[in-house]
Amino acid sequence: MNKYQLSNFKNNKAFIHKDDATGYGPRICINTKGEKLFELPDKDMIVDEFEDEDVAFVANDKGLYALMDNKGKFLTDFIYSRILSGSEDGLFEVKRNGKHGHIDTQGREIIPCMYGDGCYFSEGVAAECLNNKWGMIDYFNKTVIPFEYDDINICKSNIIPVCKNGKWGLINKKNEILVDFLYDDIYSWGTRKCRSVTARKGSKYGLIDRYGNVIEDFIYDNIELACDSDDNIGEYLVISKENKKALYSAVNNNFLTDFIYDEIGYFSENRILANKNKKTGYLDIQGEEVIPFIYDIDSKNDFNEGITVLKKDGEYGAVDIFGNNVIPFGQYEKLGECREGLIYAADFDGQNGYIDNKGEVVIPFGKYQNSFIGFNEGFSISYDEKFGSVYINKKCEILKLKV
Repeated sequence: MNKYQLSNFKNNKAFIHKDDATGYGPRICINTKGEKLFELPDKDMIVDEFEDEDVAFVANDKGLYALMDNKGKFLTDFIYSRILSGSEDGLFEVKRNGKHGHIDTQGREIIPCMYGDGCYFSEGVAAECLNNKWGMIDYFNKTVIPFEYDDINICKSNIIPVCKNGKWGLINKKNEILVDFLYDDIYSWGTRKCRSVTARKGSKYGLIDRYGNVIEDFIYDNIELACDSDDNIGEYLVISKENKKALYSAVNNNFLTDFIYDEIGYFSENRILANKNKKTGYLDIQGEEVIPFIYDIDSKNDFNEGITVLKKDGEYGAVDIFGNNVIPFGQYEKLGECREGLIYAADFDGQNGYIDNKGEVVIPFGKYQNSFIGFNEGFSISYDEKFGSVYINKKCEILKLKV
């Protein structure tokens, strides 16, 4: 009987491959019905999960990458040493023969691999390096910012940090200087709502606006980004001073907390995890302590689907965004994050299963050895003594593989 190594479903597809005493076989792409869609031509090929654009990056045994569509058709040859997602409008960064460029979802090289290095597209422009100088191009490979800078950052809200002669300033997409070259570093993360930009002079950090006016003086040890998604990126900052941290609004340009926290971070679902006096709790986006600082300091979990798993006195439990205890502490030996309404749980007898967000058992304990990763697109990867690795659905049924 063949046994298979399984990967998570993404865009209703997953890759599996035979892996038993007879050896391993090519990776087979299946759908959520367990049906074979296609297989890769070489068993040594490794494939990433499908991107949101429903294409995948495939590596051969020489470590070179090609782009593949959702039917198994290769859209490029294996000529790229790197393919990266992250650009807007379905574009991918690539490197070929040591040169940087961009391809689209059809594998067409819309920006030739001619640059020494580069970055992803943001607001219609991408930073590229040519002859050891940085500039910016548009989708048609037309130069937007001349190649005259020592370094350059991505464009956010038509603000571009650039470095010239060792000093940083700000320009816009017309290459107009917004802030003169006075700083040792500048970081621009913000959405259009943000009214401040992080800058550094020597070893100290401060905040300026897009016209160069100083909003917060250069007296801080560090300023870091706190964000949940691209929708509010840069709107909240974590500012450090004398080994303590405070939360800051880059929209209203004001401190939301005092410098009383040891750590601030893990921003999720409008809740911000923080550490104070060797305990963990959560702030809201106004800086108020909405979940008390009574939890173990190693409980560094994001909120997911309105629930976060924490530890209290060494015991696992879960609370909602208002701090209500939804899974009692000490009921289970271990808990995973909430995904698709279900939480991985392990009991004190070494058995595991899944519970819902009210603590009700959905996948019985001990029936399968379940994956700590959790459910993804309706399936969890589990282990069955007879069949090996299997997909199970939320009804505890094994997905039959028709390969």
